[in-house]
Amino acid sequence: SGCSKVTCISLTREASIKLSPLHGKQISIRYLDMTDCFVLEDEGLHTIAAHCTQLTHLYLRRCVRITDEGLRYLMIYCTSIKELSVSDCRFVSDFGLREIAKLESRLRYLSIAHCGRITDVGIRYIAKYCSKLRYLNARGCEGITDHGVEYLAKNCTKLKSLDIGKCPLVSDTGLEFLALNCFNLKRLSLKSCESITGQGLQIVAANCFDLQMLNVQDCDVSVDALRFVKRHCKRCIIEHTNPAFF
Repeated sequence: SGCSKVTCISLTREASIKLSPLHGKQISIRYLDMTDCFVLEDEGLHTIAAHCTQLTHLYLRRCVRITDEGLRYLMIYCTSIKELSVSDCRFVSDFGLREIAKLESRLRYLSIAHCGRITDVGIRYIAKYCSKLRYLNARGCEGITDHGVEYLAKNCTKLKSLDIGKCPLVSDTGLEFLALNCFNLKRLSLKSCESITGQGLQIVAANCFDLQMLNVQDCDVSVDALRFVKRHCKRCIIEHTNPAFF
């Protein structure tokens, strides 16, 4: 009774996800955090979406049973979502990103970290339709290459935060596309990107003057390259694992 006025809900992993019938009632929830709801399945997400059509922020981190089908249901009903996380949802693939891309310019924040089935194909959907994206976390999406970064950089030019750590197929070529298109970049994580070198970092630093955080831990970059970044991006905090740079 009165739940139709609730606008923000956060469920812990201990919470029950067994959804009772809502008999057609609409609930005006805008913020829903279901992180670690391990037993939530596509049908449950369908029920949530059908009754919470005003959602703008939805976090499904580690909801490991959610698949592309669940995202298809979500996009049928919840067309106002601005922030969405499906991090560690291992069954989400490029088909799921095709569904998410239906949010178009409304989507500002997307986290797909450790979704191992995602490739450049899915990134291309997001880049093509979600041009106002500001934040993307794609850490651990090992199928993403320089081509995916190119699509993203050329279409989502207002990006402010990008995490492509643990994407071993991204190299300096991808960084050059970022540097020449995403001048508003403030946060960039390249942690454990094995193909990144100091040359790529220098291109970024020479073009993205507003950079405030750079993570190059476990990357093979020289002290000279790190010093170059500090000279050009004076407010930048560099997270690194090079003991010679301090």
